[in-house]
Amino acid sequence: MMFYGITVSSMEKEENKEFALDESAQQLYQQLEGIDDTLRVDLSLKLESELMQFLQQEEKKRDTYRLLVAQAACLFVDILAETTIADFAKASNPKVRVFVNILNKIAALAGRETKISCRFRGQQTLRAADSPASATPEAYDYELAIGDVLLDYLVAQKVEQRETLKGRALPAKLLRAFTVMSGMRIFNFAIVVKAGEAAEITGQYEKSLGSLVRFYNPQQHGDNFLVRDEYGLPNINLTLLAATNNVRPDSLQELVGKLKPRMLGADPDPDLSFFTTVYDAILASKNYQQLRQKMAIEVNNVHQLMLNSRINPKRTTEGVQVARLVLSKYGSDPLKASELIASISAEGYRNVQSKVMGKRLAQASEFMEMAGGSTNQKGLQVEALQNIEVGLENIPDEVYEEIKIEGSQVSSVDDQGKKTSWSLHQKVLELVSYFKQRALTKKKVRDINNREVEFDAVDYSVIAKNCRVTDGQARHLVELLKECFSQNGRFRRSSFEKNIPEFLRYEENVFEFLWYYMKELGLKEDRIGFLNSIQLLVSQLKKPEKAFKILLTDIFSPASTGRFSDRNGLILAIILLRTYNQEAKSNIELTPEEVLYVWEGLNKKMVGVGQDFFRHNQELVVLKVKRLTELLLQISVKKAHQEEQMRLRFLISLMREVVVFCSLIGGRLSESTVKGVVREFGNPSSPFYQRVDDKSQISQGLKLLQVAARGLKRFNDPHSANLLEVIAHREREFVELYDNPTHRLIVKKIMERVGNKDD
Repeated sequence: MMFYGITVSSMEKEENKEFALDESAQQLYQQLEGIDDTLRVDLSLKLESELMQFLQQEEKKRDTYRLLVAQAACLFVDILAETTIADFAKASNPKVRVFVNILNKIAALAGRETKISCRFRGQQTLRAADSPASATPEAYDYELAIGDVLLDYLVAQKVEQRETLKGRALPAKLLRAFTVMSGMRIFNFAIVVKAGEAAEITGQYEKSLGSLVRFYNPQQHGDNFLVRDEYGLPNINLTLLAATNNVRPDSLQELVGKLKPRMLGADPDPDLSFFTTVYDAILASKNYQQLRQKMAIEVNNVHQLMLNSRINPKRTTEGVQVARLVLSKYGSDPLKASELIASISAEGYRNVQSKVMGKRLAQASEFMEMAGGSTNQKGLQVEALQNIEVGLENIPDEVYEEIKIEGSQVSSVDDQGKKTSWSLHQKVLELVSYFKQRALTKKKVRDINNREVEFDAVDYSVIAKNCRVTDGQARHLVELLKECFSQNGRFRRSSFEKNIPEFLRYEENVFEFLWYYMKELGLKEDRIGFLNSIQLLVSQLKKPEKAFKILLTDIFSPASTGRFSDRNGLILAIILLRTYNQEAKSNIELTPEEVLYVWEGLNKKMVGVGQDFFRHNQELVVLKVKRLTELLLQISVKKAHQEEQMRLRFLISLMREVVVFCSLIGGRLSESTVKGVVREFGNPSSPFYQRVDDKSQISQGLKLLQVAARGLKRFNDPHSANLLEVIAHREREFVELYDNPTHRLIVKKIMERVGNKDD
């Protein structure tokens, strides 16, 4: 049978090539609607831009992982769904050989043992292009991961655009695999990518895969090989543990029977209170630790589901009891169990759509009712509500605007005008009502410079909860903000600075409050005034790490690129990177280049926070720089209207701040980014210089090069030193770009700076 276009007989021939779809899958893909938010740029600009080439290379490295992970995941599902016990019993099963070969490639690429994981997410609805009404439901929304490299349906669309051959029809391949997984009731799996002796590793995978094939086809050989969990249900991972380690199923079943009363009995063992399932407890025991090392594959592990959902079973016994309660009722229904746990976790509301949000809140309400009948009702409900609140905190205001609250119900209307309502538990309803009202109050605060805006008791109550202050203190914060604006609505720096001691009374939360509401003031003069005022407040924070993380999360969010707040946020972040703020009490619009000479004055703790953020959010950082580059190149070739000239200057200044920040925190990604900017703006043939309509803008690119070159020298890389020497000898080519005396002087000065090794 053909699956994903690969027949068993052809698999060995195709193992080193891209795998193609069969006709039915091609048709399925053509029906899907892609979501593409990539800026449209002249293809020739992309090809000629060295910075774009660098960014594309960074994406290509991650795409290499994605394509291999996709192949492994699709083939894994294929083996489980399409292989019979008889086929698997044959020597040298070709599918297994190809599967192991893919994993070997991943291990070689990673250079170490790693892990492929997949989890059911259920948050995105995939719509058919020809009929929005016939949407592919969120039941097929899964996410693959290896390290910090993620792959889901929407990311697969981007990969297909970048990798036109190897990534051909990748979204359809994944969707089909996810559909099969949903039908098989598989909602997470983990495959350990091992390194070691090939024969031994292959044998481990063969045992695991053979056991899984047998598990999903028990009718062929009976069920005497199955091991049941503490709830009496056939358990995949206990069965795998026994089979892959040659442990008799009845022996492992006996151990389950001994542990069950110690975990779920009337007098549970405190030492076992932090283990979600008997399987987790067995793996943690000394007698079975050696067996754990041999486990190559896990499927539907509730412990993994909880970790993905940000419910940490090692943090509280309540977190464990939440999972146990769900399993006790829905252990035989993995989809329901997965959805219920997602509904009471913060992760379950990330990027959630209004339609899915209503359903998820209803599921959370179901859990609240379930917990109401338990002996630890308060503890379980508090645990759930805390997680739900964190999830709802990060949902965009637009989603709250799409839902309505009527009595004890919330409702939303889909694209076809169909209204759906859900009944909510009172505690869940209170949370949703708060966040919906918070969205309305935010609009008022953002318009606080309008003297006609009035705040009422509800607004103060919302601000109080948001900032964790009293209603009276919330009123005080609003009054302090009002004092910062004149009668005609203009920001007054002197008033803000006078009120800094009062703002600092709310140390823990005041920066988040001020940054969110004030970062995008309408007039440039007001934004600059606010930037120069808040830098004084930032320099006086006792715990500035929180403000630093808030800034980085906002700057490198997937939101629109080139916001005024992006540049101002970077300027503030750079201030926080240093132990001494030399810009205090000055008027700045850019970070002084002199900060690139700072070494002893760096705050090592903050530098560590910045490096950690880049390490865990590499994809977001690369995407942000890529979009900024695309936008910069796009605007540079437009006719030089005054508005476009100003926009281009701003984007160059924003890129400059990115360079300074990267140069100060260091790290591989930072160095690669700075080097990419140097290559781009150190090349006279760059599309920026060759096609810019207003030749006077060339000097802006050269000034960016000067800063980037100074930043690159901080990394002390001999190859970079050679690059700068080559650029310094391009003076004549740069001079020829623009026949202007001032331009010639600028080029001469900057080339001297670029080539100065002691600079």
